[in-house]
Amino acid sequence: MMKRRGLPARWATFAGTVLLCAVSCKVADDLFGDDEPSDDNDGLLTRPVVIPNRGSNNGGAAGSAMASGGSAGDGGSAGAGGAAGAAGAAGAAGGGFEAPPPLEAGVPGRVVNDNVLECDDSACRAQGGDCEEDTCVIDCDIDSVVCNEEPVECPDGANCEINCLDEGSCAAPIRCPDSGDCTINCEELGTCTENIDCGAAVNCEINCSEADTCSGVFSVEAGLAALTLNCDDDNSCQGQLVECGNAGCLVACFGDNSCNLDINLSGQLSRADCIGTDSCNGNIDCSRDGQGCDINCGGQNSCLQTVSCGLQGNSNLCNVRCVGNTSCGGGVSCLSNTCNIECDNEGCFNDVVCEQGAGTCNVQCGTDTCTSDIICNADGDCNLTCDGNRSCQQQVECNSEDGDCIVTCTGDESCNEVNCAANGVCDVQCSGEDTCPQGVICNANDENGDCGFDGE
Repeated sequence: MMKRRGLPARWATFAGTVLLCAVSCKVADDLFGDDEPSDDNDGLLTRPVVIPNRGSNNGGAAGSAMASGGSAGDGGSAGAGGAAGAAGAAGAAGGGFEAPPPLEAGVPGRVVNDNVLECDDSACRAQGGDCEEDTCVIDCDIDSVVCNEEPVECPDGANCEINCLDEGSCAAPIRCPDSGDCTINCEELGTCTENIDCGAAVNCEINCSEADTCSGVFSVEAGLAALTLNCDDDNSCQGQLVECGNAGCLVACFGDNSCNLDINLSGQLSRADCIGTDSCNGNIDCSRDGQGCDINCGGQNSCLQTVSCGLQGNSNLCNVRCVGNTSCGGGVSCLSNTCNIECDNEGCFNDVVCEQGAGTCNVQCGTDTCTSDIICNADGDCNLTCDGNRSCQQQVECNSEDGDCIVTCTGDESCNEVNCAANGVCDVQCSGEDTCPQGVICNANDENGDCGFDGE
């Protein structure tokens, strides 16, 4: 029986930086602090590695934190605008689902599995596997009928581990077990090219650890499971769709040109880490979340399609970080109760919009970023900060239905033109050199700062 491979050496080097990176991105009252990101991945968190213990109901915990807010450590909490409580969130926002199990150590993509599990020898052997304690272990080579010609049907009531051992193996769909944890290791070139249905599993972990794995018509339906999808190597996860479920997910795209598919984040807590060059170049959306979503576009040219929040349904909290060089080329559209958007390193060169119906909107634009329009049509407060030189080069438009508009243009040559309309306060500050050259137009009950400035 082939044993599971150990932790790739390249990830061990990241472990010491988790605590430092976890505080590099703030939310809520101190969303955009002055901390400088590290040189590696622009301060983004390296992915937490979860290695389930074979024969364990829980599968092992990972002590980490979300990239936005929170702290890391044993049993640590996850930030992103609020702690991930031990009881978890009550399902997806507005989704009407039952509450999923609590998160393991506050890490998205992993929940506690308290089910009593038992591996049935005959059912496991029928799938070409062997029971190891409460886990059905199925090793798939190129000659396996099950895995290649027939779908894998993991026996219910037990954990299931599928190892794709030969190039091109695991060419058939995979269905994970009810009640157990499911681990799928796509460890050879061209493995895992079909749909993976996590179904009613508790945890579903898919490791696409070699080049060109998880491609073709590869897709993932998380169902009720907490999903962790690791796309570690170049050109991995070049498929169709990743559909997160009620328990949330972690999608880690570290390979160059990885995750060239659509990603629908949802559930109690979800995160997408787009760290590889040209990664995450499908559509990314956060909807039906409980505690929020983090979308971290840290790789060069990552997230080139529009990043959206609330496109598929109600959204509670959406944190979008476009900090990789020329990331978020398709812009950002947010319809969430709270929108936190950060653009840096020449990112966000299409419109950044907080849509009508959004709650609070916070946007920060660094040097040479946000070179198209910045628009806030939120119902609540709009806080638009253009503190980088040559940021917000087009129109900055703020229309708050029920709140205040705060527009701060401190970067040199920032904010070409500002239009502000609010039922509350319009407060526009053009304090950088050569800012607001086309002037400032305000229409509010209370107009402060540079409202009425005629420009140069």
